[in-house]
Amino acid sequence: MERVKNKNKYLILGLLCLAWFVGYLDRVSMSIAIIPITKDFNLSPTQVGLVLSSFFIGYAFMQPIGGWLADKFGSKRILIMAIILWSLFTALTGIAWSFISLIVIRILFGIGEGSFPPASSVAIAEHFPKTERARAKTLLLSSTSIGSAVGALVVAAVVTSYGWRSMFIFLGFIGVVISILFWLYVRPSTQERENSKKQTANKVSVKQLLKIPTMQKLVIIFFGITIAGWGLNSWMPSYFVNVRHMDLISAGLSTAIAPLMGFVTSIASGWILDKFMVGREKYLIIIGASLAALFLYLMFNTPSVVLAVTYMTLCKMSMNLVESTVFVLPLKNLPEEFIGTGTGLINFGGQIGSTISPTVIGFLISMFNGSYNAAFWFLIALLTLSTIVGITLRSDKKSLESIKDKATA
Repeated sequence: MERVKNKNKYLILGLLCLAWFVGYLDRVSMSIAIIPITKDFNLSPTQVGLVLSSFFIGYAFMQPIGGWLADKFGSKRILIMAIILWSLFTALTGIAWSFISLIVIRILFGIGEGSFPPASSVAIAEHFPKTERARAKTLLLSSTSIGSAVGALVVAAVVTSYGWRSMFIFLGFIGVVISILFWLYVRPSTQERENSKKQTANKVSVKQLLKIPTMQKLVIIFFGITIAGWGLNSWMPSYFVNVRHMDLISAGLSTAIAPLMGFVTSIASGWILDKFMVGREKYLIIIGASLAALFLYLMFNTPSVVLAVTYMTLCKMSMNLVESTVFVLPLKNLPEEFIGTGTGLINFGGQIGSTISPTVIGFLISMFNGSYNAAFWFLIALLTLSTIVGITLRSDKKSLESIKDKATA
């Protein structure tokens, strides 16, 4: 009986990884497709930035709602709903007819996908014991790097051969197939949380968590890192084509290298944090954010295309160190009943950064007549902010104990 149970939970984890892989592939596809879309719709850099940002408006809005729905109705229904909705709006992107229609469809796509991350965490909690949840969650997060890497390669090839409209319709079809697999193989869990934990969680508020200085600082750090990360994810293919004069396939290949190496960095950073950085986690944030700023500066100042791709990869790997640490700190320092709310709060701050970044970069490119330099300096400033805030991180054990006492009173 135990073997069947184990087999089922790993099947569920495999489906979650597959779905998130495809979700990220759908998400990053616009970074490649926006190049021919810009020509077809005659978009300005500012309009391109708005198209790239529009997804995150719906995505950020839906995350806390999706988490609440998954808690209330169980993960299976919400996961299937999320996959079907994002697949539908991915396919509809392929029939967009104007700038406004692109914006509306991408916002709806973000709303559809926004429920998936919190619902996937609920699914892991439903099917895995506490001793295995961290490894399950880490593996799930790692699938996003593979999705970003493969997405850049596959999307560039499909767009070049069949056009961007066919590519979005094809990706939508894949999502529908995955939703059917979820319906067939994911069984609703009968596991319920302990009543005492429910009562405690109900008393936890965002306001209480924001009273903890470490939480405030982690939100700011992740906000800065995510602005830089999604700014680069959204605009680097265009930069490689327009400034470094690559073709679309080469730009896709160059963009794919960073997330592939990011997968390795994310796995390695977990081992480093557990083995060597206990109680000193903030130094990985400081090192990662400062190195990312340095490599980004070197990237847009080198005349060599090869070095530009190399520095870009090192920049993204450094940011992976920061991202891993930001999400490990709540797991190590927050009481168990605060972890979900705390992690969601940090991620919400990051998605606000993702919403702002592509639009601001597009505006800066327009303001400086097609030059990307001001945009890169903007990202360096945000990475520097994350470094400075990381330096100020301190232990907040007394604050944590005080908040926990209030919640359990």
